[in-house]
Amino acid sequence: MQDGGKNMLQFPYPNGKHANYAHDVSEQLHSYNRLIRQGRISECIDLLEDMERKGLLDMDKVYHARFFNVCKSQKAIKEAFRFFKLVPNPTLSTFNMLMSVCASSKDSEGAFQVLRLVQEAGLKADCKLYTTLITTCAKSGKVDAMFEVFHEMVNAGIEPNVHTYGALIDGCAKAGQVAKAFGAYGIMRSKNVKPDRVVFNALITACGQSGAVDRAFDVLAEMNAEVHPVDPDHITIGALMKACANAGQVDRAREVYKMIHKYNIKGTPEVYTIAINCCSQTGDWEFACSVYDDMTKKGVIPDEVFLSALIDFAGHAGKVEAAFEILQEAKNQGISVGIISYSSLMGACSNAKNWQKALELYEHMKSIKLKPTVSTMNALITALCDGDQLPKTMEVLSDMKSLGLCPNTITYSILLVACERKDDVEVGLMLLSQAKEDGVIPNLVMFKCIIGMCSRRYEKARTLNEHVLSFNSGRPQIENKWTSLALMVYREAIVAGTIPTVEVVSKVLGCLQLPYNADIRERLVENLGVSADALKRSNLCSLIDGFGEYDPRAFSLLEVCRELKLEYFTSLSSFL
Repeated sequence: MQDGGKNMLQFPYPNGKHANYAHDVSEQLHSYNRLIRQGRISECIDLLEDMERKGLLDMDKVYHARFFNVCKSQKAIKEAFRFFKLVPNPTLSTFNMLMSVCASSKDSEGAFQVLRLVQEAGLKADCKLYTTLITTCAKSGKVDAMFEVFHEMVNAGIEPNVHTYGALIDGCAKAGQVAKAFGAYGIMRSKNVKPDRVVFNALITACGQSGAVDRAFDVLAEMNAEVHPVDPDHITIGALMKACANAGQVDRAREVYKMIHKYNIKGTPEVYTIAINCCSQTGDWEFACSVYDDMTKKGVIPDEVFLSALIDFAGHAGKVEAAFEILQEAKNQGISVGIISYSSLMGACSNAKNWQKALELYEHMKSIKLKPTVSTMNALITALCDGDQLPKTMEVLSDMKSLGLCPNTITYSILLVACERKDDVEVGLMLLSQAKEDGVIPNLVMFKCIIGMCSRRYEKARTLNEHVLSFNSGRPQIENKWTSLALMVYREAIVAGTIPTVEVVSKVLGCLQLPYNADIRERLVENLGVSADALKRSNLCSLIDGFGEYDPRAFSLLEVCRELKLEYFTSLSSFL
C-alpha cells in the first residue's frame, strides 16, 4: 500500500487494528510471530524485508530455527533463501538449517548452492553439512553426484561418520544399486566405523529391491554377529518381508513375520501392511486375519493404508462380507475412515462380481456425502457391467459428471467392453463419441470393441446373402454400412498412433471378405470380360476362389501393416 510515497505495509491484528511497524518494532515482531505460527512464511518474509529496508531489523531477535523448520514442512526453498539473505553473519549452523530445507524438498541444485555459499563465506563445511548434501542427492536419485560429494568431503579432510555412510547406502538402495551400496558398506568397515541399525536396514532394502534375497539374510546374520548384536526392528522386518515377496518366497516372508513375536516388536501399521501384501500372493485369508489380530493385541491402531490393504485382500479372497465388517469395525473403534478405504471396498465388490453390494456401498457413500474418486467409480462400473447392468451403468456415468469427476480411458474401455458383450453397437458408438467429447483419447480396446461388433453384423449379412456387393466401379466392392464403419474406426486408430493387433486386423479383413457363392463367382468371371469354354471357365472360378475373395481395399489395409512393420504382416498377407 502506498501512502505519501512511502511503503506502509500493514499487518492486521485480531482486534481489527493495524500495526504500522515503521514506528513500533515490538509490534512488528509480534506480527511476525503471529504469522509464523499460522505458517504464512511468505508474508513473514515480506515483513522482515520491509523492516530491513527501513533499518529496523535485528535478526538476533528472530528465531531462525523456527522459520527454517516451517520452510522444511512446506518445502519452501525460495522463502528459506530469502530469509537466509537477511542474516548478517550466518554461522555454519545457519547453513546447515538452510541445507536441511533443500534436503526435505529434494532440491539438489539448491543444496549445492548452499555449499558454494559456505565456501564464499570463508567457512569450512562440516560432516553434518556434507551428509545432508549427500542425503539430498540420494532423495533426488543422483547416485553419482552423491559419491562425488563423498569424495570431496574426504579430500577436504572431513571424516565421514555412520550417518554419512547410512545416507550413501540409503541412496544406493533407493536407486536399486546394490553393488554400490555394499561398496559404501565396505569402505565404512575399512574405516572402522561401526554400522548401526539404519545402515543394516538400508542394505537389506537394497538387497530386496535388486532381488538378492539371500544376501539380505546375510546382512541379518551380520547384525546378530556384531560384538553387541543389533536386534532387528519393524523396519528390518518390513524390508526382509519385501525382499522375500519380490523374490516370490512368500513362505519365507511369513517366517520373517514371526520375528515380530521373537523380538517383541510392536511396530507400526506399515510393517503389518507389508505382511498383508505379502500373503495376498497366496490368498491365505487366515494368515491375513492373524496379522490383524496381532496388530490389535499389540495396541497398534490401523491406518487407512492398512485397512485398504486388508479390505482389498478380502475382496480377492471372495470375502466381501468380511470386507464390509472390517470397515464397520474400524468405524466403531473411532478410526478415521476415508475415501481410500471405501475405494478398496468398492474394488472388493468388483473383484467378487457382486454388483448389488457395490451399488449398496455407492448409495451409502452418497448418504454420508463422501465424494468418490474416478477409480472408485470405475470399480462400481466394472461390477455393474460384469452383472449385466448396462442401463444402470449409464446412470452412474452420468453421476460421475454431475460430481465433477472426469471419466478416463479406463472408464470408457470398461463400458465399451460391456457393450460388445451385449452386442449393443448403438450405445457403443454413442460412448465412443462421448469419450472424444470428454477429451479421452480412444485406445486399442475401445477401437477393437467397435470393430468387433461391426464384424459380427457384416458376417451375419454376408451369411444371410444380403446385398453387400457392388460392381458399380467395374470391380467388386463391398457396400455395407458396417464395413464402412469398421474401416473408418480402423483408420482413426491408425491416425491416433494405435498399433493394431492381429485380431483387430483380421476382423477388419473379415468385413472386406466377399460373399462366397456360385452366383458371385459367375459375376466375377463376367466382370473380367473373358470368354471361355466350360472347362476353362471352371479353372477361372478356381483361380477366383484363391485370389478374388477380398475387396481390393484389403490390400491397402495390409500395406499399412507392412509400413508399420507389424510382425504378423507375412502371415496375414498369405490369406489374400
